[in-house]
Amino acid sequence: MIKNLLFGLIFWTGVQVQTAHGQVVEEIKTAGQIYAYAQLHGDHEILLDFTYPSLIEKAGGREAMRELLKQIQETKKRQGQRLASMQFGEEIRTVQVKDEVHAIVPVKQVTKVPGGTLITESNLIAVGTENRENWYFIETTSLEENNIQKVLPSWDFRLALPFKKPPVFKEDKR
Repeated sequence: MIKNLLFGLIFWTGVQVQTAHGQVVEEIKTAGQIYAYAQLHGDHEILLDFTYPSLIEKAGGREAMRELLKQIQETKKRQGQRLASMQFGEEIRTVQVKDEVHAIVPVKQVTKVPGGTLITESNLIAVGTENRENWYFIETTSLEENNIQKVLPSWDFRLALPFKKPPVFKEDKR
């Protein structure tokens, strides 16, 4: 009897943990869809709403970050680059860090470039704050284990940053 009760309690706890993790992943995917829309359409206001606040501070505030985003977009446009799609992967890993949730989110970006397409597989860090009321994203392209805490001071290294993969160029068929 006690054995059955103990098994039932362990099983129920496992189900609850899986359900909670699934809910967090769904929240990240929903926020990610909005973030991807903003990336695809160059909506700087939405991008700023989903940018980790300390990054905005380090850039000199919201207006300075908005200008930086515009400059990046204009440079890419001049170079003939256009983001065609952005998809979030399924293997999202999460940890609870104090009052935040941190997650490694795989992302696949397809960018049209002169003469072809550039496919980039990378990762974002998603940060959920205020009991996951707010989700923010941090690009990992310039982050390494030795500098991540400069951007995200609460990072506790339980999640490892995945190895970076080089982009793949696919030439247009003529």
